Amino acid sequence: MADIYKLIHPVKYFNDYISREVRPDGREFHEQRNIKLNVNSIKSADASAVVKCGNTTVVCGIKLELATPKAEEPDFGFVVTNIELPPLCSSKYRPGPPSDNAQVTSNLVSDIIINSKCIDLKDLCIASDKLAWVLYCDMVCMDNDGSLVDACLIALMASLKTLTLPTVTYDSETEEIAVDTSVRSKLNVHGLPVATSFAMNTQEQRNIILADPSSYEEDMCGGLGANLIICYNKGFICGSQKFGGSNLSTECERKAHKIAKERAQIVEEVINVCLKNYENDTNNQ
Repeated sequence: MADIYKLIHPVKYFNDYISREVRPDGREFHEQRNIKLNVNSIKSADASAVVKCGNTTVVCGIKLELATPKAEEPDFGFVVTNIELPPLCSSKYRPGPPSDNAQVTSNLVSDIIINSKCIDLKDLCIASDKLAWVLYCDMVCMDNDGSLVDACLIALMASLKTLTLPTVTYDSETEEIAVDTSVRSKLNVHGLPVATSFAMNTQEQRNIILADPSSYEEDMCGGLGANLIICYNKGFICGSQKFGGSNLSTECERKAHKIAKERAQIVEEVINVCLKNYENDTNNQ
């Protein structure tokens, strides 16, 4: 009966739960969904990760390539992010060119990586104005059940944490390039930016924020995705984006930042434990 009621009266169904200080899936307003993470599961990629936040599932793979740096940035390499939202992940998407949502999400993740300075692009330069690494970071959403940016960033950062770069020598006179894949060095990753999404709702002149919203909650709060995304890295805020929704009171904003800061510590611990377990399994083989 509950499913039928939700289908016929989705807004009233949602409001009935919120008015009782609980969410439709039983979580409290500040409560996040469980995170499951696995790294290096795609052997054809140079680094990879699969993350599941609730039902939201994202696969990330990184491929390395050598290229010439930009003329205006001769000492910088490249980090190129791309997110795919196939029809498989949600009934909202159709086959064809990338949707607006996919492009917006790609830009958001790219901005977070740049603003957090977790990757120094100078570390990717091999020979100034001649040769640099390009990191193609492709993320595919297998199930979009809300808080997509959060899941994409977790998968990307876990992949970057496991990425190793082959040794490359460049002869400036002959312009010959030699790549030794047997000798690799870990990519320097500075900190670990974590995004936390919120859906905002107003009931009886009261602001309500829902942390880590599901797709249904995002829809009920009037957004194409989360209404608010806050990103922290090493305890400091490195990004904040608001997309429509109701106005945010000072109290709610303070609460959102507190939740985001605490969640950043939890996610960082999840990634570090996963990486530690992976290294132990690799060493025992």
